[in-house]
Amino acid sequence: MFVFKDINKTSTVIQQNIVNYTQNFNTSSAGTNSIKITSGSTNNKYWQSLNVLFYTSGSPIYDEKAKFAQPSSNFSLNNKTKFQYLNKFHNYPSSSLITIPQQFYGEKIKEGSFVFIDKNNSDNDSNNPIIKDDGKGNLYSTNANSNFGTLAGVGSSTAISSSDNYVGNIFYKQGIAVITETGSWSGSVDYSDLGTNYTVKLDSSNMITTHEYNVTINPNEYNLSTNYSLRSPLSNDSAPLNLSTRFLKAEFTSSDFSPYITSIKLYQDGVYDEPVIEAALPKPIRKSKKIATTFKIKLDL
Repeated sequence: MFVFKDINKTSTVIQQNIVNYTQNFNTSSAGTNSIKITSGSTNNKYWQSLNVLFYTSGSPIYDEKAKFAQPSSNFSLNNKTKFQYLNKFHNYPSSSLITIPQQFYGEKIKEGSFVFIDKNNSDNDSNNPIIKDDGKGNLYSTNANSNFGTLAGVGSSTAISSSDNYVGNIFYKQGIAVITETGSWSGSVDYSDLGTNYTVKLDSSNMITTHEYNVTINPNEYNLSTNYSLRSPLSNDSAPLNLSTRFLKAEFTSSDFSPYITSIKLYQDGVYDEPVIEAALPKPIRKSKKIATTFKIKLDL
């Protein structure tokens, strides 16, 4: 009787898939914060931290000769396919920092999924400010008043999500959004007014690693059962269950009997006291004595 057998490791399949979940939360959601930052005065430490970690390569000095900052070693997203414009952080008097707990965004915020709606402010038509990300780490307003905001794309060939219209940045892997623009979103609302009462929608992103194991049971294997409920003394087959005997009841000793498989346990090689994985089958499967049976076990990590 086989109790343990090795798995054919050549049949093991490992796959990685990215899973996204839409998350909705607001100002009162646990762990979510909005912090007003003013360079050189109130909350200056926040400004300095953002400056060093995201907006320069370690120095608070900004090169005014360049239109856009190009940090060499920080958390920004500068590469061949993505470019994050960071110029509106320096020499702007204030910013709004929005922090999102990792429980909401997982490994990172999915690019292009961030939507911020300010509920405390609106224009003359009762429209609330809406800010989205462009998938490259930049924030832009989708409905700013073109006469006051940064909508260079309205009525022109410039896209609404172009660099001229950016109002801040988002750092996907850190769950941080910074509204750096201080100009007017509309005639009565400035970007510095935003962030007191808001909703945020985003897609969290997580990498799921799936291990698939093939467990094959041949016809000559596992044809006996160690289940105590099958045991009974030979002298009195109708006697109640006796755990001290090693004999099986008569109906379980014929050639027609096959045990049912209810679970499969995988153990670390040489350590058989505690299974690493236990897979419970949705229903008992009768063991075949004629053909090999293969069970596929998938484990998501």
